[in-house]
Amino acid sequence: MDDTGYPCPACGAPADLSAGCSGCRRPPDPTAAEVVRLGREVARLGPEVERARRTYAELAGRLAASSRRRDELAAIVRAGVAASVPAHPVSLTRLETSSGSGVLNGPAAPTPGAAETSTRTVQGLLFVLGGLLLGTAAVVFTAVAWAAVGVGGRALILAAVTALALAVPLLAVRRGLRGTAETFAAVGLLLVVLDGYAAWSVDLAGMAGWPGSRYAALVGGASAAVAAAYARWSRLTGPWFAALLAAQPVLPLLAVEARPGPAGWALVLLGVALLDLAVLAGLRNGGGRAQLAGRVLAGVGHAAALAGAAGCALVPLLIGRAAGTPLLAGAPLVLVALTGLGAAGLVGGRARRARF
Repeated sequence: MDDTGYPCPACGAPADLSAGCSGCRRPPDPTAAEVVRLGREVARLGPEVERARRTYAELAGRLAASSRRRDELAAIVRAGVAASVPAHPVSLTRLETSSGSGVLNGPAAPTPGAAETSTRTVQGLLFVLGGLLLGTAAVVFTAVAWAAVGVGGRALILAAVTALALAVPLLAVRRGLRGTAETFAAVGLLLVVLDGYAAWSVDLAGMAGWPGSRYAALVGGASAAVAAAYARWSRLTGPWFAALLAAQPVLPLLAVEARPGPAGWALVLLGVALLDLAVLAGLRNGGGRAQLAGRVLAGVGHAAALAGAAGCALVPLLIGRAAGTPLLAGAPLVLVALTGLGAAGLVGGRARRARF
């Protein structure tokens, strides 16, 4: 059957796709060619759709018959279970299929979709995400408002952000989210140090006129005090480590402006070593992992400070003079040696107690 013919849209004369119009000699029309092509496709798809419809009707009938038969057999099984001895109950579950029919299984299996994570884990994750969003909002607000407010406004913004960061761990501890509390406490204590630097950089209350080393010592000491007080209040472990770290450079920074000699630096570093030794003595009876980490940190700080003090103490011994007199040339080294002996006695006593 030739289906390439069509009436010419210009003159109405017969035309076809090969020669065009026989009256006005117009070339084959593209729209008419598309109509012919679609007509062929419709003629081809019609029988396929009919075959698919018959196949669907046949499968739908088989599915309905199978579902009815299964429901009948399930009713027979349930009746037998009900009449059995009650001493051995069998838990049967009915699983619904897409057609609405039921199927009987054996003993009930765990519910699909049961919780894969604990409530505490989900709560902690949501708490961390909420804190990150809150921190991001605080950073954006601070960046936008920083240039629009004066020195007092900037100080209030920094204080508010720091107070918020330190308040979050207290709420997290009450919720039992100790890991989250430790993380936010570390961020809050870092903000305390950054607040000190920001106050100096914007010359708050004339702080920029202070000597840099003295102001840094003040910030370190204040940060250590805040961390220690916060650790006692919140009962967290991380702030104790922050307090110990912040206290390490306080004495050396205070001594910078005085420009001490080698003997003076030996005494300054000896003071740092004694501070770490006091921490070691306070933690000598602890047995937990936090106490062990604290002893390691304090021990490393003590060893570093004592080594620096010994190096500085050797200088006056070599030149034969300390504090302007030869009589004190060996005094710094003697003090370092006594401190080292005290530390050795403390560590050795603990080792003997652990052995016996």
